[in-house]
Amino acid sequence: MTIWDQVRKVLRSRKFWALLAALTAVAAGLSSGQIDAWQAVQAAIAALAVYSTGVAIEDAGRAQAKPEGGDAPQQTAR
Repeated sequence: MTIWDQVRKVLRSRKFWALLAALTAVAAGLSSGQIDAWQAVQAAIAALAVYSTGVAIEDAGRAQAKPEGGDAPQQTAR
């Protein structure tokens, strides 16, 4: 997978856009004076942690879905 494929994948991710919206809200709150710098740092770290956890859960799900030996059990239509 090339770097551009990875960039396209991230740009199509709802998790990424949710992170971007959260960071935009943090920046808006900080610039309007509704939150101070320490609260902005905490909110940004929380948003990044949630994004990171979401990506980790997604990757773990993909790893479990892949057969290890290439011998995937055949599913039959019912």
